Amino acid sequence: MPATAIALADFDRVIDSCSRLVEGVRPDQWGLPTPCAEWDVRRLVDHLTAGNRMFALIAGGERPEGGEGFQRLRARVAPAAEDDPVAVFLSSTLELRDAFSDPDFPEGTYPTHAGEQAGEFLIHMRTTEGLIHGWDLAHATSQTAAFPEAVAEQTLATVRVTLAGRPRDSRGFGPEQPVAEDAPAIDRLAAFLGRSL
Repeated sequence: MPATAIALADFDRVIDSCSRLVEGVRPDQWGLPTPCAEWDVRRLVDHLTAGNRMFALIAGGERPEGGEGFQRLRARVAPAAEDDPVAVFLSSTLELRDAFSDPDFPEGTYPTHAGEQAGEFLIHMRTTEGLIHGWDLAHATSQTAAFPEAVAEQTLATVRVTLAGRPRDSRGFGPEQPVAEDAPAIDRLAAFLGRSL
């Protein structure tokens, strides 16, 4: 199976788990705090929705230029306050899956904050985002973060390499936190990215 197809299968499993978590949020939980200090549950889910929409547009050929270009694009696709957060999240996952499934997608290169990257890189970015923010959502709403162990393990191995030697900041990747060596891979990933267990 081609590498992009494997990455897409992993993405599908992660986004399905995220969707179940979003659907599991109770009406009284949208204002709860999350491990991302600046976001409550609603803002966390809206962040995931906007990211899905933004990557779908980029995969479809939109080319934001520089940091300001990405900021404008994210603002353009951000959910409105009156939107149903569950419905727009689920819709955004379908948009992104359709974009990633385009036959021409694997052959292209696409703008990211890390420069021009292949389609497979974009899939891995959304998979990582789904894993870590899915964990955030699960912990904020007292749900179980039931993500595929092998996918979380592989993602942890990848981010250990990509973040090696890079400074951590408050935008999603804080200092590594202690965690048991035999903890589930999703918890070890969360701890590596600065979440306290």
